[in-house]
Amino acid sequence: MNKVTIKDIARKLKVSTTTISNALNDKPGVGKVVREKIVQMAGEMGYQPNYFAKSLVSKQSLAIGLIVSSIADPFFSELALGVNEKVSELGYTMMLFNTNYNIENEKKSIEMLKSKGADGILLSTILQDDPNIDLLNDTQTPFVLINRLILNPKKASKIDSVSVDNYGGSYKAARHLCRLGHTKIGVIAGDMEASTAILLAQGAEEAFAEFGISIHPDLFVECGFDRNKAYKAVKGIFAGENRPTALLIHGDNMALGVRESAYEIGLNIPEDLAIIGFDDISISSLAGIELTTVSQNQYDMGITGAQMLINKIKGQKQAGSSSKIVMEAELIIRNSCGFNLKGYVR
Repeated sequence: MNKVTIKDIARKLKVSTTTISNALNDKPGVGKVVREKIVQMAGEMGYQPNYFAKSLVSKQSLAIGLIVSSIADPFFSELALGVNEKVSELGYTMMLFNTNYNIENEKKSIEMLKSKGADGILLSTILQDDPNIDLLNDTQTPFVLINRLILNPKKASKIDSVSVDNYGGSYKAARHLCRLGHTKIGVIAGDMEASTAILLAQGAEEAFAEFGISIHPDLFVECGFDRNKAYKAVKGIFAGENRPTALLIHGDNMALGVRESAYEIGLNIPEDLAIIGFDDISISSLAGIELTTVSQNQYDMGITGAQMLINKIKGQKQAGSSSKIVMEAELIIRNSCGFNLKGYVR
C-alpha cells in the first residue's frame, strides 16, 4: 500500500497542498472549520507526517533532550513518560540522559545534546551554584528547568521553569504531622544544594515553628535523594538517644528505604513511627505501603515542561521574558501516619 501524502488529501478535499500543509503544521491562514476537516481526513486516510523531510526544511533536528538525576528513581521515570508523550504528540523525539547526581555528567550531557543538534533541553538536575547554568546561558539552545529552580532572583530572571510548590507542599505535610500530636520529628532531606530540598526544608520549618517545634540537629539528615542513604540514616538515628516518632522525607523513593530500615529495626509503621514522603510515585498507593505523601503530579509536570520548551523552540514566546509555572502540591493522606480521614479538618 502506497504511503498517503498531502497531495492525496488535497485531491480528496479539492483544496491546495499549501492549505493542507498549513493546516497539518498548525500554521496561520486556514480557518478553524477547514483545519478540523483536514485533520479529520488526514486521520481517516492514515496520513503519517515525514519528520525527516520536515527537519530538512526547518533545519531543526526535531529532537529534545531530557536530563535527569537518576532514572532508577520512579519520580524521574514518571516525569520522563510525561515529557515523551507530549514531544511525540508534537512530532519530536526525546533523548534521555542520566547524570547519577554528578555535575560533570550533567555538563557532558549538555555538550552531547548540543553536538547532536538537539533543538532544546529540559533539565531536572540543576543545583544552586551550578556552573552549567552559565554554559546554558551562553548557548543558543533553548532550555527549560523542570522540577528544579534557581532561587537567586537575578540569575533566575530570564530562565524558564516548570516546578511544583515544594514550599507549600512541605508545609502541609509538616503541619499534618504536628496536628497528629507529633513533637519529636525527624527530616530525611534531599540534596540541600537543590531548590527542591531547600524549599521543602523551609516549608516544613514554617509549620514546625507555628507549633513551637524545633528539629534536633541529629534528626535532620541530608541523604541526597538516595534511597540507600535514607535506609542507613534511619539505622543511625535509632541507634542514638534522640528517637523521633515521625519522619518527614523529601522523596518517596527515600521513604521506601526508610520503611525497609524501620521494619528491620523492629519498628511498626505507623504505630511506632509515622512517615510522610514527597512525590506520590505509583508504588506509594499500593496495599501494604499506603504512604502518606505529597503529590507533585510529575507526569503532568513533564507534559507542561515539554510544551513550554517546544513553544520556546518555535519562537512562541516573547524575547527577553521568562515563563515560570508553579504547580500545586497536594497532600495525599494514607495509612503511614496512622490517621483516619474521618473527622479530619484541614
